[in-house]
Amino acid sequence: IAPEESSELMKGRWAMVNLWRNISEHPVQDMPLAMCDSSTISNDDLITFEVRYTDRTGENYFAKHSDAHRWNYFPQATRDEAILLKVWDSHGAAFSGQTADPSPAHAVPATFSLHSAFVDPTAAADCPKRESIEVRTVVFY
Repeated sequence: IAPEESSELMKGRWAMVNLWRNISEHPVQDMPLAMCDSSTISNDDLITFEVRYTDRTGENYFAKHSDAHRWNYFPQATRDEAILLKVWDSHGAAFSGQTADPSPAHAVPATFSLHSAFVDPTAAADCPKRESIEVRTVVFY
């Protein structure tokens, strides 16, 4: 995408969507991927931190623990399955008013997806280590 075209595209709704996939011949047992239901996350649960690059400063989030969070995962994910994670949406409800179209009527419920690997206590101690890949894409609406 040419720089002048990307500037125009960024004025509308855009999202970053990651594709996560097991790349091993074995189902994932060690450190599976979990996702938090966005409807259970409050902005008060988030800790913002800066990510500094040579040409810009961005931000990312840590999440505080909350008993309200509902986590889900796909046990024994195989290499034939893929998970799509919306990791940013410019029209996310958490950031209404910070986009080209600030109208809450145009907001979508989830701005991003909290996700993490976790220690599965049901996994055998000698299970194969997780092998996975995550690819980020940018979607323009």
